Amino acid sequence: MRLHRRLPKLFGYELIHIKRNHPTLKSHLKLLFQTLKISIVLDVGANRGQFGLLLREIGYEGYIISFEPLKEAYQQLTKTSVGDEKWHTNHCALGSASETTEINFTSESEFTSFLNPSDYAKEVRSAQVQIAQKETVEVKKLDDVFEDVISKCAETDHQIFLKMDTQGFDQEVFKGGEKSLGRIVALQSEIAILPLYEGMPDFMESISAYREKGFELTGLFPVSRDQ
Repeated sequence: MRLHRRLPKLFGYELIHIKRNHPTLKSHLKLLFQTLKISIVLDVGANRGQFGLLLREIGYEGYIISFEPLKEAYQQLTKTSVGDEKWHTNHCALGSASETTEINFTSESEFTSFLNPSDYAKEVRSAQVQIAQKETVEVKKLDDVFEDVISKCAETDHQIFLKMDTQGFDQEVFKGGEKSLGRIVALQSEIAILPLYEGMPDFMESISAYREKGFELTGLFPVSRDQ
């Protein structure tokens, strides 16, 4: 074994070739975006703009269209995106029906969801998923807003990427975009081996639903692990 591979192993690490293996979400997205020539990202569940910043960090220069329903998170999102002419924001959630409804605002806003925390979530993330209050938000179908948000992007021939991070609600977002799926070339979804929310589909259900619409798996990247 070569020295540059042997040394990391002594300290419990392994050296991985990024371009060949793209072991992280960042390296995978960079390769995927280059391969598919992605020019628009639909950032559903934008929170404070973390994903948009990640995209800019990996060199993505195309359009970002963010959706965030929470008032406080949306205010921060607008501050994060200010000055970026290709980053548009929308103060709403996406789902399978257009409506005004309540969302569970949790102690940490990243865990805010339309669904209630599962018993498992209460066990492993009790402080983070505790419902602090409920907030009334607007929900729209992707199909109802798709043409309008895309029309605000200058070019006409777009390759569109759908990113969903909605704390157990991704399938509802997906159902609300059935007519638009033909224009979407790739997507990212947070799926659960151990669901954190009641009624959230497990990973097999989610993957099957995406495959039924013509999408195939290109990568799996853990958000967290239960030791």
